[in-house]
Amino acid sequence: MTDEKWEQIIGNIKDSFAVISHDNTKGELDHETTEEIIFENPAGKMKLVRHTKPRVLEEKTHYSGRIGSTTGIEKVYSDTETVDYVSLFKEVVGGWEEVDVSALG
Repeated sequence: MTDEKWEQIIGNIKDSFAVISHDNTKGELDHETTEEIIFENPAGKMKLVRHTKPRVLEEKTHYSGRIGSTTGIEKVYSDTETVDYVSLFKEVVGGWEEVDVSALG
């Protein structure tokens, strides 16, 4: 999803529904962010979350043939490309339940 499309969705939510909170947090990596908006609609409280992080270009495995040695995996991230994941949650008793967006049509 492009940044423009995401901003359009956030704008539509703010225009149509009562926004309870809108947070933006930085992650551990450069260019890694999580944006979360909680809003009230006729179906109840909903939470829309977008995770954006750098694209993994390759994984390097470091190992040794010695007994007792450990194996390590080093990930190489892109400086320019990002990947994002968008999830929709509905509030239920005791927390949030992910909504299957393919069922919405």
